[in-house]
Amino acid sequence: MKHIIHYTLRADGPEGEIIEATVPEEPFAFTGGSEEVLDELEAAVSAAAIGDRFDLLVPFDKAYGPEMEGAFAVLPKEQFVDDEGLDESVLAEGEVVVMRDDEGEEVHGVVIHVGEEEVEVDFNHPLAGIDLHFSVQVMSREEA
Repeated sequence: MKHIIHYTLRADGPEGEIIEATVPEEPFAFTGGSEEVLDELEAAVSAAAIGDRFDLLVPFDKAYGPEMEGAFAVLPKEQFVDDEGLDESVLAEGEVVVMRDDEGEEVHGVVIHVGEEEVEVDFNHPLAGIDLHFSVQVMSREEA
């Protein structure tokens, strides 16, 4: 079943900072059972009727987990050199960098500090450690 919803996602509660939101012209669609959304959100949307509005708080431990101290890395700037040289554009605080782990899997990190020789990167999920508050309206459903 494909679910079509509008939602606003806030950090830590109904008055928290808006993380993302749909706009009227572009609702969000996801297929049930496809692991596109958090289990708690999928269950709440599935249980709601078309047209229903509801709020849902998903605690961080059921969302993206706690922020882990071991997910921070200090890397030499040489790791950011490609065929064109050092990519200074990604070496700014807040920039997202894409790297590969030991198994060749793509991992995303956020630059949190740039030094003379090294770059500190946070590889935690951007929503780790944050309780997620969803305000949802179920718009429609379609057979997948």
